[in-house]
Amino acid sequence: MLIDFKIKNFRSIKEEQTLSLVAGATGKDQTRPDSLVEWEGFKLAKTAALFGANASGKSNIVRAFRFMKSFVSRSATRMNLGDRIREAIPFRLDIESPGMPSSLEITLLLNGTQYVYGFSATAERVLDESLRVRPAGGRMTTWLSRHVTPHGQDWQISGPLRKDETLLRDKTRDNGLALSRGAELNISDLSELFLWFRKDFLVYDLSVPPMVLAEGTAVRVGEDKNFRARVLQLLRDADLGISSIEVSEEPALVIPKDAPEDLRKVLNAFKDMAGDDDIKRHPVTTYHRVAGADRPVAFRLAEDESNGTQRFFALAGPILDALDRGQLLVLDEFECSMHPLLSRKLVELFQSASANKKGAQLVFATHDTSLMSQKLMRRDQIWFTDKSQAGATELFSLYDFTDRPRAASAFERNYFAGRFGAVPRFGRSLEDLEMGDR
Repeated sequence: MLIDFKIKNFRSIKEEQTLSLVAGATGKDQTRPDSLVEWEGFKLAKTAALFGANASGKSNIVRAFRFMKSFVSRSATRMNLGDRIREAIPFRLDIESPGMPSSLEITLLLNGTQYVYGFSATAERVLDESLRVRPAGGRMTTWLSRHVTPHGQDWQISGPLRKDETLLRDKTRDNGLALSRGAELNISDLSELFLWFRKDFLVYDLSVPPMVLAEGTAVRVGEDKNFRARVLQLLRDADLGISSIEVSEEPALVIPKDAPEDLRKVLNAFKDMAGDDDIKRHPVTTYHRVAGADRPVAFRLAEDESNGTQRFFALAGPILDALDRGQLLVLDEFECSMHPLLSRKLVELFQSASANKKGAQLVFATHDTSLMSQKLMRRDQIWFTDKSQAGATELFSLYDFTDRPRAASAFERNYFAGRFGAVPRFGRSLEDLEMGDR
């Protein structure tokens, strides 16, 4: 489970910002106990929501999560010597920050072991990397510390990694991570953490067209009858009018018989480059009942259903996987094309003790302030992004306020009144508008 995530000098974020899922003052704040889970001595939130004005940095928090996941997952296998670390984009609204590295650090609990892992990198190379580990009942020790100095690289390796020290030093590239390389080299003590990044840490932007994400759900639906039944039940319960679903399989690239010869050459060259004539796509058909009719009407998901239905189907797979496996699911534009009540139900699903038995967590950025409700979320689950006068993102929770709003107060009303900041500061052309008959 995620304990906290720290970001520094990344895109709109200059100074270090921390998103923590540790419950605040649990002894005093007894609200929404179903929103928390006790895990290995911690009380952690199952969900956390990011609110804020446009361009305040919400999406950059999600991008930081995505950067860490993708860099750990692929730096050893999909990057070559000399490749740029393109996601390492520093804060650019001052003189010093563009020359400094972007830094990320995550603290996790996995099967009783606490991991604190982080790195800092420029577009050219990794400058620092560290891994601290505390086994259940043990003390925190540093397994890996790597730092660039004027004379080269300083490596400090201890604990169970000591036996693989030479291998890690020699095989880790300047633009890659030792964690990634070590997992590729089958160093077993790094496997659990690496596999969490690969398989149990999911990051999606729901504002992009949903069909790529829907393809993953469709494949699972086509392969697993039990999973299909659960997705269908979720679609029915969402009141989308769908009575049944069907997944077919067809070639991903079909060349029309009447295609011009030049186009056929291009498409055949593309198939040759793909190296696999068996690449498939999985169209989804949804069925809707018609009053008075014996047979339902068939809709094509990608062409006939609404954006909201497409996105909900696409998201159904990751949601069920997260709940089944206790995964971390991070979403941007959470409310995109979905009704506020449906978004609320998805949050409640993660916070349900009966539906979420594996410690799954949901972190999401949204403009849907109806989710900012004391009946749904605790103060320490509600986070804001705001811009400083220097244009840098600042991240803080509702619980951080010295004059904390009462648990029973109207969070959304106080937010729109500007009490918490993180709202747009309009110019005169919008602020001075007068509504009425003219």
